Amino acid sequence: MLQTRGILYRSETQPVLSRDGTSARWMLDSLAVTLSPRGAELAGKCVLELLKRFDGRQIATYGLTGVPILQSCVLQDSRYRGLLVRKERKQHGSLKLIEGDIDPSEPVIVIDDSVSSGTCMTEAIERLEEAGLRVEGGICLVRFGWYGGYALMQERGYHMEAVYDIWDDFIAHMDDEEKPLANPSKWFPNFEGHTETAPEGLHPALLARAVISEHLSSGKLLRPPAALDRDYDSAGGAWVSIRSRENLHRRFARGGFWHFPGETSSSAADDVVMASLSTAAQLPHGEEGLRIVNQSAFAVTFFSAL
Repeated sequence: MLQTRGILYRSETQPVLSRDGTSARWMLDSLAVTLSPRGAELAGKCVLELLKRFDGRQIATYGLTGVPILQSCVLQDSRYRGLLVRKERKQHGSLKLIEGDIDPSEPVIVIDDSVSSGTCMTEAIERLEEAGLRVEGGICLVRFGWYGGYALMQERGYHMEAVYDIWDDFIAHMDDEEKPLANPSKWFPNFEGHTETAPEGLHPALLARAVISEHLSSGKLLRPPAALDRDYDSAGGAWVSIRSRENLHRRFARGGFWHFPGETSSSAADDVVMASLSTAAQLPHGEEGLRIVNQSAFAVTFFSAL
């Protein structure tokens, strides 16, 4: 439901603005789902499963987007009580900043639809703690990666849980988005392929030297040869290291990648070429880079299946 109805795209009649005021192509619009009976029910069920990992039975939310989720949890499990944290103290009536039947002895878990920068989560926690409550942590429907607010909360010692991740559960399934690469060691720099193939039968270190030298000279990446000097097992990845011959403790560059379980290797020769590309990106192009190559020793490390 969130994938099909919970993404709001920018259009001529529907602006989508980031917190800093810049225009965005789309945003998470969880209220389109959680304000429906079935959406609210399912969101509550998902969050209640994660609440089992916490000690507290007092849940709070800040702003609007978490309200239907919190209400769904309270309706489906009578062990929980809810609190609503206002962004500003009410200017009339009770003048309350926190609404609900507060139990100072009970830990609080903050509920929200998402955590991106963590601003809302941080402000909610500040208000709750200023009121003398102990905040145990937070739960969100969608985590915007591990960086930003989610990691900040963990760094401060709060227990954090999320039902979904924006990269794995949304962007990976959106036709108009570039698919996220789950293996960050394979984030290779852009390159232009060479029309020529590297020489056959080279030792891996000699192949790495040839590939890097050509890349620093022409900016192009040699094609991998059909075979090295013998068979090598690179099922777990390959790395290239360049060190000064005069002082082996001085390393000019090291690059490479892992093949995570489930990923396949084309060949050990192909792995050396791509590890060389990763290493070459750390060296200056042209004569300066070639000078470093000529005064350096090369090493290639292969890893068997991880």
